[in-house]
Amino acid sequence: MSLVLLLLMLPLSAKPKWQDKYRYDQFRVADRSCIVIHPTGEKNGRWIVRPAFLGAFPSVDERMLELGFTVAYCDVTHAYANPQAKRDFEQFYHEARRRYGLDEKFIIEGFSRGGFFALSYAIDHPEQIEKIYVDAPVCDLKSWPSEREKRLYGDAVRQWREAGADFEEGYDYPIRHFEKIHRAGIPVIVCYGMTDELVPYEENFGRIAEHYKRRIYTIAKPDCGHHPHSLDDPKKIVRRLKKRAKR
Repeated sequence: MSLVLLLLMLPLSAKPKWQDKYRYDQFRVADRSCIVIHPTGEKNGRWIVRPAFLGAFPSVDERMLELGFTVAYCDVTHAYANPQAKRDFEQFYHEARRRYGLDEKFIIEGFSRGGFFALSYAIDHPEQIEKIYVDAPVCDLKSWPSEREKRLYGDAVRQWREAGADFEEGYDYPIRHFEKIHRAGIPVIVCYGMTDELVPYEENFGRIAEHYKRRIYTIAKPDCGHHPHSLDDPKKIVRRLKKRAKR
C-alpha cells in the first residue's frame, strides 16, 4: 500500500502537506505495513513511533523531524493491543533498529485507540521506551459510548479472540498495569479535550491520573472534544520530548 493511500485512509484528517517533503522507506514486518520517515537535518539516532494513524494531526512529528528525530510507523491500528500485535510490533522494533541504527529506546506516540496500544506496549516493554506521548488515549475499551465505538469494541473482542487471548484480561490493560510504567520512571505526556464525549477522560486516563502523578504531564484543552488531537503549536510537547529522559 502506498503512503498516499495509507494517509487517505486516516479518519478525520486531511492528507498531510508534508508527505512529499521527507524521504521515507516502506517495508513489511509480520505482514504489517511499516514506514520510516527520515529527518531533514542531521540524524541523531532518536526516534518517535506511532502504532496508528500516521500523518493525523502531525504538528509534533513535523517538528521532531526538523530536530533530527526519525519518525516511524507500524500499523497495528485495528489490533487493540492484542498479544500477537504486540509481538509483531516488537519484531518491527528490532528490524527498524537493525536497518537504521536507531537508539535502543524510543518515544511511543498514540492518539485515541493508538494510545491504548502505546500504553499497553510500554507496560510490556518498559526497557524499550524513553517517553510516552498520548492524546485522548483509550484506556478502557468498555468506556466507548457511541454506536460506532460499540462496533469497534466488537472488533476488538474479535481481534483478541483470533490472537488466542482473553479479552477480559485486556480491555482495561493500561489502567490495570500502569504501575509498571510508573515503576520504570517513564515520562508520560497526556493531552485531552475537556469536552471529549467519545473517549471521556474521566473514564480513561483520568482513572490513571488519580493514582499516579510523578512524571505525568497533562495538557487539558478547554472547549475541545475528541478532535483535534495534539496542539497546533506543539512547543509545550516538543520541549519535553526532545530532552533525554533521565531515570
